[in-house]
Amino acid sequence: MQPIATTKGKLTQLRFELPQRVHEAKIYPVKAPNGSTILLYAHNTGVSVVWRGGRQLKKVATPPKQAPTPKKVNGADNDAIMIIDSDDDAPAKPAPAKAMAQAEFEAEEEELDPDQPYPSIVQQIRLSFNTGVVHIAVPQVPTASALRPADTTPPIFSRKLIFTAICADSTIRVVTLPLSPPPHSAKEQPLSPTSQYGEDVFRFHGHQNIARGVTMTWTSRGEQGPKHDSDDDMDVDAAGPAGRTPGRRRGTQQTRPRSRPGTAADFDILIATHSAEVGGLFKIWRFELTETGVNGTHPIVPCKTVTLRKPASSIAFNTAQYPKRRHSHLLITDLTGTARVYDPFAPASRKRSASGQTEPGAFIASFKSTFESQKTNSLTPPVLATRKAILDAGWASDGRHIVALLADGEWGVWDCDQSGPSPPTDPAAFSMRGFVGTTEKDSSSSGPSSPKRSGRSSLAPMTPNTRRRREDSLFHGSSSGIAVPTRGGVSVASSISSNGTVSEDSVVIWYGAEVYRIADLAKFWTRNTSASRGQSLPGPGLTQIHDIPLLGESITSITQFDTTAAASRMAIGRDLLIAAEHRLIISASTNQPQERDLFAPTPAEEEASRRADQALLASGELDIGGMDRLLEDMEGSGNGPKSLTMGNPRRVLFASSAA
Repeated sequence: MQPIATTKGKLTQLRFELPQRVHEAKIYPVKAPNGSTILLYAHNTGVSVVWRGGRQLKKVATPPKQAPTPKKVNGADNDAIMIIDSDDDAPAKPAPAKAMAQAEFEAEEEELDPDQPYPSIVQQIRLSFNTGVVHIAVPQVPTASALRPADTTPPIFSRKLIFTAICADSTIRVVTLPLSPPPHSAKEQPLSPTSQYGEDVFRFHGHQNIARGVTMTWTSRGEQGPKHDSDDDMDVDAAGPAGRTPGRRRGTQQTRPRSRPGTAADFDILIATHSAEVGGLFKIWRFELTETGVNGTHPIVPCKTVTLRKPASSIAFNTAQYPKRRHSHLLITDLTGTARVYDPFAPASRKRSASGQTEPGAFIASFKSTFESQKTNSLTPPVLATRKAILDAGWASDGRHIVALLADGEWGVWDCDQSGPSPPTDPAAFSMRGFVGTTEKDSSSSGPSSPKRSGRSSLAPMTPNTRRRREDSLFHGSSSGIAVPTRGGVSVASSISSNGTVSEDSVVIWYGAEVYRIADLAKFWTRNTSASRGQSLPGPGLTQIHDIPLLGESITSITQFDTTAAASRMAIGRDLLIAAEHRLIISASTNQPQERDLFAPTPAEEEASRRADQALLASGELDIGGMDRLLEDMEGSGNGPKSLTMGNPRRVLFASSAA
């Protein structure tokens, strides 16, 4: 799996051409024991797993071929007599299954080639399901630190990777696989119906048709009912399915002690899926996490089944980690412009089961998108105005804010707990909004965060870009009415500081074939708020990522790689994993800090050598090596041409005005 690399400026694009059709790609949040980053992508026959970077597999020498044994010939002298005693023979025992050989790695990580400064592929395997996989999901796994010991997370995450796959045969499969890449000998073995690479597949039927989305997280076994922590920030609304706008939790609620997990059996995994059956519904599944895999007892039934008014467009568990109460909050968006937050452990006093007992679970918050723009000569009454469809949404700021992308390219941020720099009057409306895309209707936009997209087109300068757009409008006509929603998505990656709080949210928005980045959402939000108040603050903005080699294909998903603290301080953007229809693209920054050469001369030594060469040149004793050094110094200097006789940059002096 060798990439096709193209470099332009400080950006390198690695393109991996694939024979299968790629539906979605993910980056696993935990690295392999050898330091590799694990990539997963779903295709027409299953899921492929790629280990990239880290320590390479050791090259095992192939054993020498043994000479073939000579065949025996009838009548030879060395024929032996075989005595068969059937009475004493015992039935042959089946040979025990051979355990998969463990991979061995090099002692040091690979040294990157200066001409190709990107990690190579260590191993790649394909898990065949004999059916296509349309969606995959991975859990949020926190990094062990002094504030979060390793025993507060499921121990299986340190040895195996877990992901959920939505298959084209309407099945849901939970797969566990060792984190360490398998050796090359495992790929040479014949296919096994049980396990070839140590994988364990747990399959069940969840919907009558193919699910449209999946998300997963983990929780404690004691998380059976509501808990009220100090960081709760949403009111529970059990009166209706629509929920209520978020607000501060009242202080009259009682507090219950938090359960403390002790063993591996104390953790469960939560999986949520949604489909369009019966007009739209979503289901939540709960399985036991053991030290080796996922334990589910038949018959498999969901712990929650909720019917929606319209089919959902996206679904996502909160990015906050257990034991925060909002870790199990589920975000559901639809094409009618509504986003709701569902808490499966919230009390629902008005919802009773067939036995008459109250079932937990309720919608606790509701948000609305903006309305579709109407024509000036339209006779449509305001009561019939429709809201913009929501293409995708993701959690940000440790699950306190929601970033959403609408069908016409508008994006915005919902402030769930009113903790942002500019809380709106209506809690269900956007606190900050902007536009992406380069269609005709936004060519006159006054900025990425402007709520208007028209009004100054007649004063726009006639550049080659606008001239080309006007020619297209002249020959093809202008589009009118509500546009068909295009494909798009939102990817949010957070950096965790040393005290356990989110220090930076990197947001990537893709709309059609265009990709945009917000390096730091909090700084961009603060800058946007200051600009609306007439103040001006420098800071990062919304930037577009150019030169992505899609080659005419559509983007299916975008995820972000992890970053380092040094790269974050230097404002180096995260690397991106872009999945197209038949290729994977890694967009990586090449402006990494260069290490200092210990044998390179210091600036003082370089200045002394330069002066010595200038003195030899003035006396006519400079050799060819000195002339080469002077010429290289002239070419590499950014101060302009230098004099070979004086060694100083030329200066232009102005006479004093008083002279």
